[in-house]
Amino acid sequence: MADNGASAADTTTTHEDGLIDFPFKLEPQCLLLPHYADCSKVGYVLEGRAVVGVILPGETKERAVLIKKGDVIAVPKETYTWWYNDGDADFFVIYLGDAAAGLTQGLITYFLVAGQAAVYNGFSTGFLAKASGVSEEAAAKLFSSQTGTQIIKPEKKLCVKTHDRDRHGIVLHEDSARFSNHVTCGGHVVSMTKDNLAGLEGRFRFSINITKLEPNAMRVPGFFPAIQLVYISRGSGQVQISGVNGATILDKEVAAGCVLVVQKFYVMAAVAGSEGLEWFSIITSERPIFHPVVGKTSPLSLTNADVLEASLGVTSDLLKLVRAQGGSHDVIVAASK
Repeated sequence: MADNGASAADTTTTHEDGLIDFPFKLEPQCLLLPHYADCSKVGYVLEGRAVVGVILPGETKERAVLIKKGDVIAVPKETYTWWYNDGDADFFVIYLGDAAAGLTQGLITYFLVAGQAAVYNGFSTGFLAKASGVSEEAAAKLFSSQTGTQIIKPEKKLCVKTHDRDRHGIVLHEDSARFSNHVTCGGHVVSMTKDNLAGLEGRFRFSINITKLEPNAMRVPGFFPAIQLVYISRGSGQVQISGVNGATILDKEVAAGCVLVVQKFYVMAAVAGSEGLEWFSIITSERPIFHPVVGKTSPLSLTNADVLEASLGVTSDLLKLVRAQGGSHDVIVAASK
């Protein structure tokens, strides 16, 4: 998209079950015009800052929030928003969303309320004048003066007062969410559900996961009983996924910008490279439970010893060793010193 010197990357990719991802970049002093959409999405700010105006369904007052790197913002379908980059650097956010029930399945559709593609253009000037309580001449100016389509660069800097209280329920910084798991020199996992991001309540069929691995650390093999859409946000590493009948579904070196889909019950593991590995993901469950298959809460540690020895065909000494070593960690394994 490009209007009046503005630009944005807006390439939507559709995945299984109607899940979508799309990166969005907004240049300094540029404004994404007010709009609403037919799909719910969450954004994770990777770079820069922006002021966002939000009118949630059922609310009668606009919120104005400043969002920065590390913030997650929930945008339910039918929410009115506008986005303004008031900084001096590019604003970059990755969106993950749910377009399964959109007007076009698997795609997100926007409806503008300003500009050349605005919904007002589908009505006659007479209708708009009557609805707005102004003359037809005034209505023509009101709804036809903006020559931009989606993104514009206003002639002067916009002054919008933001309020931290307006962030409640719709914006949460990754550092403000309680860690689901934390391992010194290993990394941490942050989970966002309707419990700590109230905007997800009743409007989303998914929850949010942010995982950060320190250099050479590992997220142990494990699964969610739901589909997970994963965006690699920083660093690099090796990801392996095991599927039905132990088939290798994926064995791949990943880096920032890669997108992965992990099917429900498929087992995924990741080892970070020398710069660490981070990902942002959505999981199609409101309260997902991660099931490790290795570690202190896995079947290797919890199953009856005699049964497990017979099942694996190993000696009790080997099983004791595995339980002693593997039982010392869960979810994340710190790098070897």
